[in-house]
Amino acid sequence: MTTQDNEKQEKDRQKAEQRLQEGVAAYNDGQHEKAIEAFTDAEIRFRMTGDFKRAGDSRSLLADVQRQDNMLEQAITSYQRALNFYRDAKRPVNMANSALAIGHVERQLAQLDRAQDSYQKAQELYLNNPSPQSTLGLGNTALALGHIELQRGNTAYATDHYQDAIRYYHEANDPINEADATRSLADLQRLSRNFSEAEQAYQHALQVYHQNKDNFGVIDALLGLGRIYLDNEHFEQAADTFASSFRMAQELEYELGQADSNLGLAETYLLQGNVDQALNGATSALQEYNDQKSGQGSAHANRLLGEIHMRRGQLTYANSLMERAQRTYKAVAFQVGLAETLAGLGEIQRRLGFLERAVQTLQEARKQSHVLHTVQVETRALLSLGDTYHQQGQIAQARTMYTDARGRAEMLGDVAGAAGMAAAEVRHAHLSVFTGDFKDSEAHLAEATAAMSRSFLASQTAARISLVKGQVSLTQGDFVQAEQHFRTAQTQAQEWQEPLQIAEAVLGRGHARLGQEALAEAIEIFLEAGKRFQQLESTNGDGNAVLGIAQVHLVREQWEQTLENALAALTRFNQANDLIGQADAYLSIGMAQSGSNEQEEALTNLEQALQLYQKLRQPLGVADTRSARASIFLLQGELERARDEQTKAITQVERVMNTLSMPQQWRSFLQQYAELYAQTIITDIRRNQDSQARQVLQKYSQIAGAQEIARHLQAYEDAMPTSGEDLTEDEQRINTDVVKRLRQVRRGL
Repeated sequence: MTTQDNEKQEKDRQKAEQRLQEGVAAYNDGQHEKAIEAFTDAEIRFRMTGDFKRAGDSRSLLADVQRQDNMLEQAITSYQRALNFYRDAKRPVNMANSALAIGHVERQLAQLDRAQDSYQKAQELYLNNPSPQSTLGLGNTALALGHIELQRGNTAYATDHYQDAIRYYHEANDPINEADATRSLADLQRLSRNFSEAEQAYQHALQVYHQNKDNFGVIDALLGLGRIYLDNEHFEQAADTFASSFRMAQELEYELGQADSNLGLAETYLLQGNVDQALNGATSALQEYNDQKSGQGSAHANRLLGEIHMRRGQLTYANSLMERAQRTYKAVAFQVGLAETLAGLGEIQRRLGFLERAVQTLQEARKQSHVLHTVQVETRALLSLGDTYHQQGQIAQARTMYTDARGRAEMLGDVAGAAGMAAAEVRHAHLSVFTGDFKDSEAHLAEATAAMSRSFLASQTAARISLVKGQVSLTQGDFVQAEQHFRTAQTQAQEWQEPLQIAEAVLGRGHARLGQEALAEAIEIFLEAGKRFQQLESTNGDGNAVLGIAQVHLVREQWEQTLENALAALTRFNQANDLIGQADAYLSIGMAQSGSNEQEEALTNLEQALQLYQKLRQPLGVADTRSARASIFLLQGELERARDEQTKAITQVERVMNTLSMPQQWRSFLQQYAELYAQTIITDIRRNQDSQARQVLQKYSQIAGAQEIARHLQAYEDAMPTSGEDLTEDEQRINTDVVKRLRQVRRGL
């Protein structure tokens, strides 16, 4: 080569170097188009001079710009081209660096298998070409492989990779990267609830960041510590830590740090019951994540916003937010976030009445959280599954889910698992009231109350416990006590900003006033409950409020209004797939039709109610339905059929009564069924079974007293015609005889 050629080549090389430096300057100034043009020109010039190493450098820098501009596919192509240049230049470590960068972009695209292949290719190159730079590269590769396994939920593999990364960074004498790997390991330890080890690791990383004045690292370490405080219910400490990280991120204009801090604060506020503050924080976080094009961050914020709006009763909007988070988590293959989202989404679907879909979603959440060892998420999924099965009338499955949830919560310990244990126990208690076992309900309520006292989050179960206590008193016939419990529940739910539980408490108050025969007040309260449920998009809750109004009209013997409201309630229960509500509605419809003398139609609807109550294993529902059927058979003169229904109804009533622990509870409970016993006595007299009638009367009056049953018997006696042109002589004689013998039986009082 001539001197002239050498001079030309040197000029070309210098021009290429100049263009490369221009590209770097433009990149640093944020002038990305100018940087891309300069790096492209530099690459061409270096390639023409045969300097493949510098051509690779130029193309690698071009890829960095493309990656920052979210031109990810183009970035992969550029990194691959750089890798080829380094191969031609026989620079294996630079090849490894390019392969590592390709893996990062592929992981960003959620192409985890391809990313893993790229990382392993880089790892092999580093291992085969030992040097201080290779040791650092091995640390970077191990850290990246750990992130992939964490996304997949393979926590054991992730732990191994993070520990390898720490070791390599230590060998490379790189304290900042070593702190990053330590912090990643701490994240994993925190997810596994090894809080002591995690906190120690975060504190170590924090110390290193402070020593090296790495304020970005300080922010990330503070965020990890804040999460530990949050998981341990140290809410004030968590809020202070997140606030500190937010202030630092704001000073550094570190937008993702601000978003993460805002999200942590929002979660803290939500767990404390400050829903409006949580909404503001999560909304700000979402905006920041969207601005920074952080898909995973946006998914975190959307999931939390879904939880917040579900709490507020805005179910349709909450559902869309959760589905958006679900799609993003799937796209980035982040399994932990996906499991949490599925648990929340399944609960929303249940509340909207999409029960089959809810079961599928919650089963998937349960499965994934079990694999990931995220016990709290699994506990939540099991509780929601139990609620769904209960609403579907699958009582045995519901009980199994609650038992499993309790068992999973126990794995967390007495304090961390207290909220899950309290939630499972109070649901067990409600189920036991429903199935007529007051002793079992009492035991579960005691367990729930004990668990509630052990942690702040568990204390939020207070309103639900009061609701169940109100239901217990309501079922036992102590309507004054029931109203007190429901008022307490309403106050507690208002304190924790739980609008659904507030609506349920208002509904309970309506039933308590109905039981006290304060009918005008009861209607007003049911109307209030209905408005609340409508605002919360609770179709079956609204159905229960409308049915309450129907039951007031039933007591007033306003048959047409009863039927109209009961049918409206049934429509709502059908929309929500609520079998419990359907059974209650059919019972009210049948009783209204019987009052209107539409006996055949009444029997048809009462049969529907009976089948549902039997499926639901609800003994008192069965008793009420059989009592209503018996009234029709008695009116039609079918005495044996009437007595058979009455016998079966009394059997159910007394079985439930025997689960009450105190005799005074037997009295108020049985007084609710005075009409059933009175009709049974009348049926026996008409069957010429006066001795049997006396036994029924004596048994009832010994437990519940004589006042209520005497009133019903007197009313029947007063309504029995013994004279008049409408009666034949035989009918007058028969009725007179029945009245005479009824009076004789009543003397036993």
